[in-house]
Amino acid sequence: MDAKPAAICAACNRAINEGQSVTYDLLFDRYFCDNACWSDWYADNEAEHRRKWTEEVDL
Repeated sequence: MDAKPAAICAACNRAINEGQSVTYDLLFDRYFCDNACWSDWYADNEAEHRRKWTEEVDL
């Protein structure tokens, strides 16, 4: 019987098992098996990150 993975990498869909170190994106609640996968995913989703986390302000 195979154990159910704790999460799935949002970039490459690899199974992430319990006890494995991963990169977690708190804004989108997504797990990535390593920093390379996170970087690849972020490159494609930078505009959405920017829209949610930045704003113009007057000082």
